[in-house]
Amino acid sequence: MKTKHLIASLSLVSLAFSACRNTDKINESTTDSSIEQTMTDTTAVNRGADADDFMKTAALAGIMEIELGKIAQQNAANPKIKKFAGQMVNDHTRIANDLKVLADSKKVSLPGSLPAADSKHVEEMKKMTGAAFDKHYMDMMVKDHIKALDLFKSAAVSGDVKIRNFASKTLRTLERHFKRAGEINAGVSY
Repeated sequence: MKTKHLIASLSLVSLAFSACRNTDKINESTTDSSIEQTMTDTTAVNRGADADDFMKTAALAGIMEIELGKIAQQNAANPKIKKFAGQMVNDHTRIANDLKVLADSKKVSLPGSLPAADSKHVEEMKKMTGAAFDKHYMDMMVKDHIKALDLFKSAAVSGDVKIRNFASKTLRTLERHFKRAGEINAGVSY
């Protein structure tokens, strides 16, 4: 009798586990599919947000490069740095114009001025001159271009073709700036 109860109990437990397992599979597949859809929707939304953020961040970086380049043309002691600064102003003005066209096509409003902290830094740099300015400016150019390269490399694989093309085209210029900034920084004794 005990054997019959044991067999019956094991059968019921086995049946219960089977039923639960089948329900889990149904729920898992439903859940997986809804998670995939949610992830797809979120990715699509994030691509747009990322594109907007990229354009705004790139615009601010460009404003900073242009402002600092203009100051460097006046305050730098080393002629190589003055020449580099002039190239920065020219290239980043062109990039800013291209970015504006892109942003307008996407109906994205770009910032027209620097945030307060960056404006304060620009004002402080206006007071610097000579070798101290040269070192500070060139150190910034190396660091800023590392950040810019990371930003533009990420955008160069964007889902948005226009963003991807703009970033890829601009990367070549930024790589050239980074290389030149490193060469100047290594070749100048401050």
